[in-house]
Parts: sequence; C-alpha cells; structure tokens
Amino acid sequence: MNKRNTSIYLSLGFTVVIAIYISIKVATKQTFWLDEKLADLFAYVPDIFNPFFLILTELGDKKGIGIVALIVIGWLLLIKRNLLGAAAIALCVALGNEVNKLLKELIARPRPELDHLAHVDSLSFPSGHAMVGLIFYYFIAYLVLEDMKSAKARRMVIILAVLLLFLIGASRIILQVHYPTDVIGGFAFGYIWVLASIYIYNFFKKKLKK
Repeated sequence: MNKRNTSIYLSLGFTVVIAIYISIKVATKQTFWLDEKLADLFAYVPDIFNPFFLILTELGDKKGIGIVALIVIGWLLLIKRNLLGAAAIALCVALGNEVNKLLKELIARPRPELDHLAHVDSLSFPSGHAMVGLIFYYFIAYLVLEDMKSAKARRMVIILAVLLLFLIGASRIILQVHYPTDVIGGFAFGYIWVLASIYIYNFFKKKLKK
C-alpha cells in the first residue's frame, strides 16, 4: 500500500468516526459547544457581505449545481469524450442527494431558531449544500486532475476546490440556516460518499480498458 492510499484510508476512517459521532449526538438532542463557538466566530462577518454569500450558497443549491453540471457534463462528453465520467458524476450526485434527504428525515434536526437569511424548506442535519456540494465539486476536481501533469496546476485546482467548498459551507452558517455541525456533518457524509463513488468509477474504468 503506497503513502497516497494510506492517507486516503486514514482520512476516510477519521471522517467515518466524525460522521457517526456527530449524528449520534444530534439524534439524541445533545448540544455542541462547537456550534456556539463557530457561530459566534462567523457572526463577526459584516452584513455587507451577505449578498456575496447568497450568491455562493446558490452554488451548493439544486439550481446552481444543475447549471454547473450541464457545463461539466458537456465538457466531459464533447471534449474529454468521457461518457463513464459524465454518467458517474450525474449518478453520484443524484443518489447522494437522496441519501441526504434520508439522513435528514432519520435524524430530524430542526433549523436554528434564528432569522434565516436564505430560503429553506427542509430539516437541518446534515447540510445538503455541504454534502451534495462536496460530492459534486470534489468529483469535478478529481476528473479535472485525472489527465493533469503539472504539479503547480494540480495544486491550484485543489486549492480552488477546497476554498469554494469552505465558502459554501460558511455561507450556510453566516446566512443562519444551519448549525456549524450541520455543515461539518454534511462534509463528512459527502466525503465518504464521493470516495466510494470514485472507487466504483475507477473499477468500471479499468474494466472498460480491458
């Protein structure tokens, strides 16, 4: 086992523990000091930035992901000629969204009792924007990096993907529609789901090459 695989397995194991731990505490109605501390920290963000975060939060919403997905799938089909990649990312995101809905119904955490600065119509945990957003943008970054040779360019793609996901997650807290642990839980479940999806994608990719 090489170092890269070892680090992936370790990060996956850590993420599974985090996802289970937070889910149990939320399901049993326990409180998190982290929610209060991080919410207080994000409260320092001036209201003048709310329009910026409203735009960012749309990138994790169904409409935003749908628009970006059309562009990405078009790129995969017409330029990269990667039919498997297009099918994988579409299926991965669609099923991930359904899993998110199921988790919300099972855990049934109400939204924060605050003035919501963005429209919400579902339960709180785990954050769908965080979970589905991570699945979608992580998979895009992975597909972009597949044939990229330049180490500098690869680092730039990774940095941009991480920054975008952080800002989408932060937007949900700043707009007062999620607890910080909703976002952390969403990222954790999204990471587990996307790694499993990429594993399946690579399995079929190898089968098709034979």
